[in-house]
Amino acid sequence: MNTQEVETLFSQNMMEINKMNIASGSMIKALVQALESNGLVYIELSDAVPDGHKVHYQHKEGDKTQLVQIASALGLKITDTTLEAHYD
Repeated sequence: MNTQEVETLFSQNMMEINKMNIASGSMIKALVQALESNGLVYIELSDAVPDGHKVHYQHKEGDKTQLVQIASALGLKITDTTLEAHYD
């Protein structure tokens, strides 16, 4: 992805994150930033549950194994299409 595409994707992702519960959105934001800085892995977020803990994603570029590893390390539940933060 070129710089403009990355910036556009980041802005779109932040709009989705801002729809979420603040704590959950912060965890998803940490994931997005870690993916970019640790291995140039990019995901596109969509359909965030308003004030919720779940968001859909699409893997756009990079090593998907890093996506799974970092999401798991952050305590996020990950499926092929969704990310979810758990808070008890």
